[in-house]
Amino acid sequence: MSIAYHKELFNNGSLSLFINYSNIKGDIADENLTFHIYAINGHGTPIFTQQLELRELRILYKHLDSISIIKEDVPKSSKFIETTDEINLIIEQLKESDLDTILKLLEKFESSEKIKGLLSSLNELELENLHGAYHHKLMLEEITNLQILIDLEIGGSIIKDIFKYPELIKYSAKQPEKIFQNWIEKNLWVFGVEYVKKHDQRKIALFSEGDLLMETVDGYLDLIELKRPMHDLLKYDTSHSCYYPHPDLSIVIGQSLFYLQKLSEYKMNIQDEYGIKVIMPRIKIIVGRNNTFEESQKACLRMLNSNLNSIQIITYDDLVSYGQLLLKVNDEAMSTIN
Repeated sequence: MSIAYHKELFNNGSLSLFINYSNIKGDIADENLTFHIYAINGHGTPIFTQQLELRELRILYKHLDSISIIKEDVPKSSKFIETTDEINLIIEQLKESDLDTILKLLEKFESSEKIKGLLSSLNELELENLHGAYHHKLMLEEITNLQILIDLEIGGSIIKDIFKYPELIKYSAKQPEKIFQNWIEKNLWVFGVEYVKKHDQRKIALFSEGDLLMETVDGYLDLIELKRPMHDLLKYDTSHSCYYPHPDLSIVIGQSLFYLQKLSEYKMNIQDEYGIKVIMPRIKIIVGRNNTFEESQKACLRMLNSNLNSIQIITYDDLVSYGQLLLKVNDEAMSTIN
């Protein structure tokens, strides 16, 4: 234990809390820096100890730095103010503004009214389109998260590696398919305005847990069938010099055709019992990747989609492209407003 970098944080007579930094050589810390936090009772008996690596320290620092509106050397208040993502976005946009003005503005409001007061004063601070900018920021973050998830899946250990990324832990699951299902359920905007509601597939025994039952804007039932990004989509036929659906993809298409048949057979039961209209349902299969496809492969996939009635094959790279296109449209719309 390093005595020089040892500090007592808390002591109430019956409990003492300490921190200790180690692996510091010549007063210089490097990537090997570790941080021990431990507690002892009034008799000196250890209660607990925990070691944090530099990565965890950075996460902790980033979190503490993000939730305080009072930054660095501005001793204007001793109050610690918890903020929301929207307020953090305001602060980012105020980097060039006078912090004294912001603090004086906040002092005008009671604690429970600070956020309302700040938001209602955006004109005074010349902040426009906050709501659009906030959602644009979230969309950009989620598209980045999806791309990282895809890369982790291709790397082969997504279930474990996802915990290396704090921003991705909310999507963690015991199966890779469930991880991507969690992302899609939280980001239905990637399909545009096509869907307005997700229904619980467990209430309808026809479907598996990995299926998403979606209600369209006009009140009808669609299905999203999720498979993994690492699924192969096409194989090459050397005798005919062309591509054809990979057997794994053919199985998924066959499963979707089975679902369409069952939906047709039980549509009255579903409509009566669950209040979901079932007329010409469509199935979106999210599977595989096409970012390295040649033109002949792209043409094959397009031909396949055009000949599959009520079934559409969408790759995970397509989802990323959808998100990027929506971001571009959003950027153009905001530029027009400004």
